[in-house]
Amino acid sequence: MNTRSRLIIAGALLALAAPAFAASPQAHADCDADDPDRNIAGCTRIIDDVSEGAHMRSIALVGRALAYDTKGDRDHAGADLDKAIKLDPNNTLAYNDRGVLWREKGDPDRAIADFTRAIEIEALPHSDLPGSGHVNVYGNRALAYAAKGDLDRALADFDAAIKLDPADADLHANRARIFIERHESDRALPDLDAVIRLDPARAFVFKARGTIRYEQYARKSAWIEPRDLDGAISDLTQAITLDPNDGDAYYARGLAFVMDGKRDRAADDFAAAARLEPDDAQVAKMHQRFMPRSNRPSGDLSAGK
Repeated sequence: MNTRSRLIIAGALLALAAPAFAASPQAHADCDADDPDRNIAGCTRIIDDVSEGAHMRSIALVGRALAYDTKGDRDHAGADLDKAIKLDPNNTLAYNDRGVLWREKGDPDRAIADFTRAIEIEALPHSDLPGSGHVNVYGNRALAYAAKGDLDRALADFDAAIKLDPADADLHANRARIFIERHESDRALPDLDAVIRLDPARAFVFKARGTIRYEQYARKSAWIEPRDLDGAISDLTQAITLDPNDGDAYYARGLAFVMDGKRDRAADDFAAAARLEPDDAQVAKMHQRFMPRSNRPSGDLSAGK
């Protein structure tokens, strides 16, 4: 999910031909370049040239704001977005990008106000630049609601965002996180399935789905079949393959191996989890419990308990 219009500004600048006697083609090329210093210089020449017209200058202000933000200068970025909106009150991307800025500054209420205005103009602004995609403003507002702890509204916005773009893996992943946070893991599964189908390189998603499958099997739900435990182990194995330093994934797979009666493999996973999470008391407990007798400290009689 593109939260900002970084790529969209490029398309907009390329799509609009510079009027006669306006800023040079080089200024437009620099404003559109993949270099924040060139962006600032080129966009500034467009912004300062009143013959460019309010709409184009507003677009250039968004471009310069993004460049400033890339350089870590949020004050100048915010000021440019304010000017962009003043020049063109219907500049969806300016409202969106200012909303992202407010959210990152820890002010979700102002962010929500900007995202709401952007949605009123256009909820899914597209770029004319091939391959650059679009910005889903509902998804951005959902993140702001989530930052406030208003998970009901966040879910409603993610629903709207996914309806607009069901192929956006980030949207499904973020909605799944909220379902998991609300302890509604069953509702998270379809979104986790979607992320794995759309972008199968995310360790978190395999770990989450594997953990949920294990927990469902452990609860012995009426519809669970033995092969679901195999699915949990498969998912957790993939999570470990993608991120071999995730102690939680080793721990979860260890629990699944215990359920599957494979104590030796469980012991190996608990050992790996203990190595990666040395301060986790529960991990240490399971590591000690399943440690082979030959490796236990003298006098430890906890084997098999």
